[in-house]
Amino acid sequence: MRTLLVATVALAALVLVAPAGAKESYCSPTGDYCTSVAKLKGVRYLRVGTFSFTGRVKICVKDPTAARVCHSFRLTRSGSMYQVKLIWKRHYPNRGAGTYAVTFFYGTTKLGPALDFKI
Repeated sequence: MRTLLVATVALAALVLVAPAGAKESYCSPTGDYCTSVAKLKGVRYLRVGTFSFTGRVKICVKDPTAARVCHSFRLTRSGSMYQVKLIWKRHYPNRGAGTYAVTFFYGTTKLGPALDFKI
């Protein structure tokens, strides 16, 4: 029992040390959609996956200079889900080192919190 308590306290300490705002993925509480800005094998991907809506999503990226660029993308079928999965540097400008904030929209509805990544 004591070991479990020590492990729980250690895990809580690690969570509290995590940098605030350094969120690279989000799923809605209902699981209807997920968003991410993950880096896989050195490539930064921006992704929205859903089973509950179709059509277009808007993805906006705010760079370290506070310039914001938005583009609209059509959700495409991927198995039983719909998704947009794109390579960040092919669609958005790289304005150098710093934090980039990514916001996802379905119509005027914001899909979760802004996610961010650093270069």
